[in-house]
Amino acid sequence: MITIISGLFVLGASCYILFLISDPLEELGGKIGKLLKLPEAVIASTFQALATSGPEIVMAILAATAVITSEAFRSLQLGEKACSGCLNMSFSAMDNLLGIGAVAIVMLLKMRRLNPDEFIPAKTSTIISLVFYVIISGSFTGIILNGIITVFEAVVLMVIGGFFVLCQFIIPKVVQEKNIEQEDVEDSILLNINSRKQYIKQFIVSLIQYSFLIFALVIFVRLCLEATFNMAIAGLASVGGVLIMFTSYVSSFPEFMLSYRYAINNKKNALLGMLFGSNVIDLAFAGFRAVWLGENMNIYTTGLFPDLLIYYILALPILGSLILWGLVKKRIKWRYAKPALAFYVAYIVSGFFLL
Repeated sequence: MITIISGLFVLGASCYILFLISDPLEELGGKIGKLLKLPEAVIASTFQALATSGPEIVMAILAATAVITSEAFRSLQLGEKACSGCLNMSFSAMDNLLGIGAVAIVMLLKMRRLNPDEFIPAKTSTIISLVFYVIISGSFTGIILNGIITVFEAVVLMVIGGFFVLCQFIIPKVVQEKNIEQEDVEDSILLNINSRKQYIKQFIVSLIQYSFLIFALVIFVRLCLEATFNMAIAGLASVGGVLIMFTSYVSSFPEFMLSYRYAINNKKNALLGMLFGSNVIDLAFAGFRAVWLGENMNIYTTGLFPDLLIYYILALPILGSLILWGLVKKRIKWRYAKPALAFYVAYIVSGFFLL
């Protein structure tokens, strides 16, 4: 009981620390994007999505190191620890897709900033994020059908993620979407830079600060992983169960904080772009361990019904495809966020007990 309580305390404290970090992360990520003269929606789906994906990426990296693969736990427990980063990516993707996104939309509905019967619009950058989300989640699901991620397959996922960022920088500019918010910010930031030297200095300083904040997440994410494994060893649930109920939410907490800010500021397109974009970046690193160690990576959980894991992950591309179809065809209304939130709660709670 002491182990479980202390583990929950560590996860809660990590959420608080991530809450403190989210403000400067949002500010610096937005500043870098604005210095590059990118629209708000593109900034949200690239720089802000990368920043909020920091905890998940860190978990994938730590799962590939000796810190996680030491002989502290053997046989199945050791293997489950090794694939914990990948499992966390999957469950965090659902947190972002339905949990956080639906909560933010319900919040906007409660504040009466949305008409519940209006159809959800989407800018080009949001559609790009969602298209790549469907592609990468579908690829990921197909890859792990046999329970293994090879080095080549892991590289393919990373290439998809990199191509996604490249498309975000290029396609919205090609279609020449205008963003009034971006023009307003340029008056206060870009127009105050009088020389190329000053511009370069601003960009480099912001990039360094941005990098330090992301690396600061390593400490807290490592503590979260240790708490996860300790709680699993104490018999609360399998590693997969604790990941889906607790750790995936902690690693998704930066997305929650940015979603809250976007909702308060009524930036609907930036909200959707950030959530979908962060999922693409998350899943791009799902096989990082295989690349790092140069060997195949086993994906499984030791819960009560481990065979159900693939069906939980299959929900990602299916829901992504439905949302993409609904946005393109303008069939999804804002009020649909409430049943989506109910489905998310059922998904998380059932996964905790089954996986």
